[in-house]
This record gives sequence, structure tokens and C-alpha cells, in this order.
Amino acid sequence: MKLAKIFEHLINKEDLTFTEMQGVISACIEDKISDAEIGAFLVLMRAKGETIDELTAAAKTIQSAMRTINLGDDVIDLAGTGGDGKHTFNISTACSIVAAAAGAKVAKHGNYSVSSSSGSADLLLEAGFNIKLSDEQLKCCLQQNNICFLFTPHFNQAAQRVKEVRKQLGIKTFFNLLGPVLNPAKVKKQVIGVFSKTWQEKLLNVLVNLGGKRIIILHSEDGLDEISIAAPTQIIEYCNGKQFTWSINPRDFNCYHSNLNDIIVNSSAQSLDLIEHVFKGEKGAAYDSILLNTAIALYCAEIVSDFKSGVELAAATINNGAAERQFLQFRDFTRNVT
Repeated sequence: MKLAKIFEHLINKEDLTFTEMQGVISACIEDKISDAEIGAFLVLMRAKGETIDELTAAAKTIQSAMRTINLGDDVIDLAGTGGDGKHTFNISTACSIVAAAAGAKVAKHGNYSVSSSSGSADLLLEAGFNIKLSDEQLKCCLQQNNICFLFTPHFNQAAQRVKEVRKQLGIKTFFNLLGPVLNPAKVKKQVIGVFSKTWQEKLLNVLVNLGGKRIIILHSEDGLDEISIAAPTQIIEYCNGKQFTWSINPRDFNCYHSNLNDIIVNSSAQSLDLIEHVFKGEKGAAYDSILLNTAIALYCAEIVSDFKSGVELAAATINNGAAERQFLQFRDFTRNVT
């Protein structure tokens, strides 16, 4: 593979073939190209615009090189691509815990922060979790707690290979998109928030190409890669081979706030503080954000049959103390497991 030829294609806005994309990603994984070459490739791909086939090729190549874990077919994951520049607290991680307390089985996949103030791994470490469990311990954790945390570096070396380059570039790249897609448990049910609505349908098609069965891709009108409390959120849903589009307005669920100020943080400590207050039942912007985003997870997991029921179940799970108990039980398991 001649990388200069690949670069010429991209400079000329020419799409890459599956084989070409596979070759570059393989070279990256195998450490056969430099950081400068990886950076140039990511920037040129971004400038050209990635196709569904290119993203599928990249995802399948990385997936084939990843270490995976079998957690069954009924687990879900919920995550955002990051890159929305909003610096909100760890919404999807908090919602994963509430969803687990409400009966969903969650294989939460995550890493340290690349573009946000606090990645899921940063938050869990701040809270005192042990995030480095063996596969058997992870399976036991899921069985006993309805949730486990799959730490990206334990499974995906490609993500680690490009992490520093991505940080230095400081721009969104297709690795923002592929991060949530490449859950090591190969989950069939996923909720993914994207930083731009132009990626909703593309990412859905990539997930279908990877074998996804029940998929929800969302983007809010104020730019969040989560369901927003300050603007409507557009949903693309895939289920039983059919695709649907619908929207969620926070006003319809008494969860509207005029801005996002009260859910913005600058550290994992601040994020944890917000979440702990919510788990104690404190109402406000963070509480409402967790309600809406847990509801979509419960709907995806088929714990509830509609979004409104998901909001109601999420509220009950927090208000009766189950979410806080789940959080503490999950944390204590990771600390004490042998």
C-alpha cells in the first residue's frame, strides 16, 4: 500500500475502496505508519467526508483486530461520539447506571477523555471504581449488577494508537464516530448520540452493516450528542429491519430548561458531584437530563414499550433510591472482586 497514492485520492476528493481503507487502518494498528501520516490521513478524510463504505471498512478492520468479550445478545450500550464541544457532565455513564437499576443489562464501553472535560473512565476512577477487571470478573459483574464497564485500552489497541494524534489535532475525526460503534461485546442494541445530524443515517447504516438489530442514533438541535433539555432532539431508529424517524421535545415531559449552563462541567470531580446529587433525588437540569437519556436506553433495551414510560420508570428508579444503591453496589463490586 502506497500511502502517498491514498493521500492523492483524498486530496482529489476521491472515495477509497474497502481494500484501501482496510490497508490504511491495518497499517495504523500494526504501527507501520507514523503519527504524522496518521494525522494527515485523518485530516484528509475529514476534509473529503467519510462514506458509509469507508466507515464500515474501518470498523470491520478494527473489530477483527480487537479483543472481544461474549456477554450475550441482550446487552445494550449507550454513548455519545463526543466532539460536540459542550462539556456536559457524564450523562451516558450516569444513565447506564440508572438503566441497569431499572432492569436493563448494560455493557458500558468507554475510555479516558479525548475531547470532553470528563470521559467515562475518568468519572468512574474519580468515584473510586476499579476499571481494570478480567473478562471473568466483567461477566460476573454484569450478572450480579446488570452492568459492567468495558475499558477501551483493554480491548482496542487501534484506539490507543491514534489517541495522542487525535488530541494533538483537536478536531473531530471518524474515530469519534467509530469509538461508540466498536463495543467489545459486539452489542446488538445501541443508543448513540452524534455531534452532527449529517452523521445520523451514515452511522446507523454502519451499525446495520456490523450486525446491529435495534439501533437509535440521536442528535439534538442545539448540537448535543445527547437528548437535550434545551431543544428538540431528532431520533433515527432501526428495529426489525425497518427505519423510523421521530423527535423528542423536553417540554413534553416537563424537562425543559432554557440553556445548558447547569449541566456543564470542567472536571470529572464536578461531573461526579452532579450525578451524586441526582442519585440522592435532587431535582434540576442534571436530573431532567438523566431522565430523558435513561428513558431512551430503557426503550432501546425493550424494558419499556414507549419513551414516556421510560421517563416515568427512570424517575421512579431515582426517586426510590434504586439508582444510588445500584451505583454503590456496582462500585463496591469492582473494588472487592477477586
